[in-house]
This record gives sequence, C-alpha cells and structure tokens, in this order.
Amino acid sequence: MMKAAFFDIDGTLFSHKTHAVPASTIRALEELRKRGVLTFVATGRHISMLGDFLPMDELCFEGIVSLNGQYCRNSEGVIYHCPFPKEDIAALLDYLKEHPHPCILIEEDQMYINFHNALVEKVQAAIRSDMPAIGDTDRGYTVPIYQALLYISDEDMDKLPPLPGIRFSRWRLGSPDLSGADLYPASGGKSIGIAKVLEHYGIDKQDTMAFGDGQNDVDMFGAVGIAVAMGNACEEAKAAADYITDDVDSDGLWNALKHFGVL
Repeated sequence: MMKAAFFDIDGTLFSHKTHAVPASTIRALEELRKRGVLTFVATGRHISMLGDFLPMDELCFEGIVSLNGQYCRNSEGVIYHCPFPKEDIAALLDYLKEHPHPCILIEEDQMYINFHNALVEKVQAAIRSDMPAIGDTDRGYTVPIYQALLYISDEDMDKLPPLPGIRFSRWRLGSPDLSGADLYPASGGKSIGIAKVLEHYGIDKQDTMAFGDGQNDVDMFGAVGIAVAMGNACEEAKAAADYITDDVDSDGLWNALKHFGVL
C-alpha cells in the first residue's frame, strides 16, 4: 500500500516550458492526499524558493526534503539537518579566493553569492530565478552551510582541489555553456533525507514512490520502493528508475500513478 510519495520540482512538478505546474499534476497530488498518501517535495532548492515555482496555496505537502536532503522539515519543525564539514567548506572558500568562480552558499534561513557574472545571469534566467543577493561568503568559515551552488565549466570543475566531505552533482541547462554543480555533504543526499523522513513517520521504504528527472534524483531513487523518471529526465535518472513515464508536459506524473494503480 502506497503511504508516501516524493517529488522533485524542476522538470517533475514544474515545467520550464510553460513555467507552471501542469493541471494534471495538481489533480494527481489532490487525489493522493484524499487517499491518505503523504506527499513531500524533494528538491535541491531552498525552502524560501518554493513559492516561486509551486502554487503552495493549492498544493498542501506534508513536508519538504530540501537542499538535496540536507534540510528536512514539516509543519512541526526540523526533522533532520546535515551541514558541510567545516574543513571542506573552508578549503573550497580558500580555493575560490585564488580562483574566483561565482558560488552561492546556503544557510538554514538565507542564501547569498560572492559575485555575479554573465554565466550567473544566463543560468538564473534559464531557471526563472532572480539574481542571488551578494553577501559575505566568509560567513561559511563560521556558520553551518548546508549546500552550495557553483557556477563553473566542466574544465574548471576538474581543477578543484580534493574535497572528500563534499559531493558534486553536475548540471547543464541545455547547453555546455550553462553549466555548474550542486555541492552537498558527501554523507548526505536526497536518499539520506528521505530515509530520515520515513523513519520519523514510521513508513517502510517499500510503501513509497519518488519522481524525478535530474542527476541528483538518482540518489533519491535508491531510497524508495518505486522510482519513476520523467520522460524528459537525464539518461542517468532514466537508467536508475524502475519506470520511465511521459514528459512533465505530457501528464507524466498522472500517467505513472495510473500505471501503478495508485490512482
């Protein structure tokens, strides 16, 4: 019996073609709630950004697995959190002072970037996000940092120093020129965040589903009973999934839930 379902945002709940959540997806989430299935967002994004993409007044999620699993909460409070090891984030910041690349640091309640450039402008426009506020990234030496977003080419990425406490999830937004990486603790990931949430609610892995389309969803797919890749997913996500549904713009989420008899 299905008891919980986890959903990525970009390319899964939210279409970057229409800049909206498909009507069939909204209907599917409503039907899941009526059937007593707990629904969770599982995203690399910060909680403060959700309202920019999802109609939160219509979609009543039970909780949120944010920052690629590093910060999980529900209406009652924080379920689990996991910041970077201090020595690794310090090594990254030291490197960026000598080899400048734009980098967003994400704390519990705020996020900020060291500087803007043309790549940041292009990426933020592509993902329909405002330019991040410029802040003092030296804060990363002393306060907990849960995730970082590095705007960097593949070539320069390979020049980064060894950072054993940091995991990298590379991304490209339809063009080699729009590239970068999500950085999160090597001991974390969406799979860890989801496992902590399931433990909190007393739900077995076999009674869960997850939907995603990105490289960072591969990790999530191993934490649930049924993993569904959207038709528009990257090849890594498709290879790791139990089932490949239609694109987000072709009622993929609704069709997958019908396929498995959940709806």
